[in-house]
Amino acid sequence: MKLLNMCLCTLLLLCTLSCEKDDDSNDNNDPLSQLPPATMTGENTFGCLINGDPFVVTNTSNQVAIYQGGFLQFGADGIFMTVNDPITINTEYELIGMARYFVDNNPNIGCHYQFEDSYSGRVVFSKIDTQNFIVSGTFEFSTVNQDCENIDIMAGRFDLQYIP
Repeated sequence: MKLLNMCLCTLLLLCTLSCEKDDDSNDNNDPLSQLPPATMTGENTFGCLINGDPFVVTNTSNQVAIYQGGFLQFGADGIFMTVNDPITINTEYELIGMARYFVDNNPNIGCHYQFEDSYSGRVVFSKIDTQNFIVSGTFEFSTVNQDCENIDIMAGRFDLQYIP
């Protein structure tokens, strides 16, 4: 009987040790988890959800941030926004008429949503570092034109080094 109890305990211990966390329930299918982390160190990250699909720009040659002449222009790979001075952190700035989206930079391909097509939106800056030329924050906006579908750009985040 002792041998049977010892075998059952050993079998139970082996079964318990062989169990692993179910990795099938990870967040890789969650669109938000596919966006870059929200950083404030000039990592040159840019990402958002376009109609619910993740959109991430990692190539710095497709990113832009220029802070000159009383306004900041920034964006990446077809998404561009403009905010006028004065710009401070933790303040919500409206993007109505200040954001645009190009599906493709070629005017003969895809839809082009101009600044005047943006009908709602906001940007909030979490960091504006004028010594190290870093601008970080979050954004969202919606845009539409008569020839194309409505575009909702949500959960946007950026951490860019800007040109002064």
